[in-house]
Order: sequence, then C-alpha cells, then structure tokens
Amino acid sequence: MNTSNITQKGQVTIPAEMRKALGLRSGGKVRFIRHGKKLTLEAMIEPAAESLFSIFKATKGRGIRDIDAALEDLRKQRTAAPAPRKRGK
Repeated sequence: MNTSNITQKGQVTIPAEMRKALGLRSGGKVRFIRHGKKLTLEAMIEPAAESLFSIFKATKGRGIRDIDAALEDLRKQRTAAPAPRKRGK
C-alpha cells in the first residue's frame, strides 16, 4: 500500500510507479470520484487534436447522432487505462 501526505495547499504526490502504470505525466489530468469516505482517482487521456479534427472530417454529411456517437467513443477512450509502455531506447 502506498501513502502520501497532503500539503497545506491540498496537494498530494502520486507515487512514481502508479503514475507510470497510469501513463500520467506532468501537466496530465486526473478525475476524482468520491464514494462515501473513499476516493477514486482516474487518469484522463487527452486525445490528440488530430483525432478530434478527424471526427468532423469523418462525419461530414452525416447526422448529429453520428457525431454524438463519435464523441462518446472518444470520451470512453479518454477514461480507459493506457497500454503499458515499452522500456528501453
């Protein structure tokens, strides 16, 4: 079990091995979900700008339902756990 202290500003350090496992980097975003007295932290995957633009190119001439479905798929991808990174160069 990992623990972390809370600073006066309410900040907490996420242990390095957990940041790595979740694919979190400096400037990344996380979501906090409260369950009674428990707190869940989720990594939020930011899609590349190109993928957002590709939605609109792919849905040109389609209805709003198609665009909504494409946006919902992106939302699901953002909250999905990232694939493990390969080590070495």
